[in-house]
Amino acid sequence: MFASIYTKRLVLILLSTLAVPVLAAEPSLLLTHATVIDGTGTPAQANMTIAIDGPRIAAIYPDGSQAVPKAARVEDLSGRYVIPGLIDAHVHLTGAEPDFAHYQPHLQAMLRGGVTALRDMAGDDRLVAYLAGEANSDALASPDIFFVALMAGPTFFVEDERAKEASEGEPLGFAPWMQAISSTTDIPLAVAEAKGTGATALKLYANLPADLVTKLTAEAHRQGLRVWTHATIFPATPADAVNAGVDTISHSPYLVWAAAPTVPDDYRARALGDFEHIRPDAPQIVALFQAMKQHGTILDATLLPFKEEADHHSKSVGAGIMPWSYAVTKLAHQQGVLIDVGTDSSGLYADAHGVDLNALPLEHTEMALLVEHCGFTPLEAIQAATQVSAAAMGQTAQRGTITAGKRADLVVLTADPTRDIHNTRKIAFVIKNGQIIKKDGA
Repeated sequence: MFASIYTKRLVLILLSTLAVPVLAAEPSLLLTHATVIDGTGTPAQANMTIAIDGPRIAAIYPDGSQAVPKAARVEDLSGRYVIPGLIDAHVHLTGAEPDFAHYQPHLQAMLRGGVTALRDMAGDDRLVAYLAGEANSDALASPDIFFVALMAGPTFFVEDERAKEASEGEPLGFAPWMQAISSTTDIPLAVAEAKGTGATALKLYANLPADLVTKLTAEAHRQGLRVWTHATIFPATPADAVNAGVDTISHSPYLVWAAAPTVPDDYRARALGDFEHIRPDAPQIVALFQAMKQHGTILDATLLPFKEEADHHSKSVGAGIMPWSYAVTKLAHQQGVLIDVGTDSSGLYADAHGVDLNALPLEHTEMALLVEHCGFTPLEAIQAATQVSAAAMGQTAQRGTITAGKRADLVVLTADPTRDIHNTRKIAFVIKNGQIIKKDGA
């Protein structure tokens, strides 16, 4: 499992997501008397009805402004709050469970905990593609799953055991989802093979120079794939990635290398930056954020795994990593950089005894870190975990906001999350593709 220590800016703003459209068909489900937090960052709207027709939202309108269809099921949500389904934009599923049978309860626990979509950010795509097919067709009670194909320099595949595990049975560096890239690589063919796995994006991981990052990004976009990278790819810098046009850069701590005197050729130094002497507001970092805002590059902050590493394995990360990471994420937010919510985990808490299927998804904790340490309001943290995470995945047309025509992926809460971000944990039930998911997962 690729665990941590290890799209463009939203230019189409929904002018009126709560307008009253003409219903194309009678809705099958009405959620009435709800307070709607639509994921766009606009204030909550009380006393609203959400009409759902099959798997999609048909309309959102003030209570009583339209007649109730006789055949519709009505759920009275008086005193309850509705947010879009949460999206974990950085998950690693494979390796999280000891065998295939364990993935069903794992994914069901994530769905029950409010996560209705996720992106797997590198692993064994043979398994992930199968899980995605089952989840995205609703054959499996699960968040919808999207996934990437990884590319890195040849030396990465020699150094990293995880790559061997994820491509077992294939020549190392030649699996379509785990490819070693060099100056002699046929890049159009490599990208086509990656796309053939079912991946919707490339992940440019490590040990790649700037010129290859630029070539891979251009070809991926030409073939309709998005591009995610580590914030520093070694030796390619954060500025190299942004200038290449990548869609998202991951891991706030790796931004420190934007202002470092030199950047190593090898990724193994990635979490050992000089957090004590390089300021989060160094001119190079401020310039980087200005470029990210201009290009629409999203920051995938992933704060929680670094906090866990600093708390339990402090020698594996640079001193001062968490205060620095909080400060640089706060500055990025203040500078207008879009920030998604990803956990860089299996999505659930795990310890030496395995995954805790009774725990809420770690998405809730990552959102709380944004509020408690990075200057986000609860409303902004919800937007990061819904609209921005959907944008990072290239899914804005389908999900991420409570908008007519989008998938009916919703979380119904018993307390107001705009007053306290921890209230996203107080889940009454979840709706995925128009179907109510109860606390027991039924």
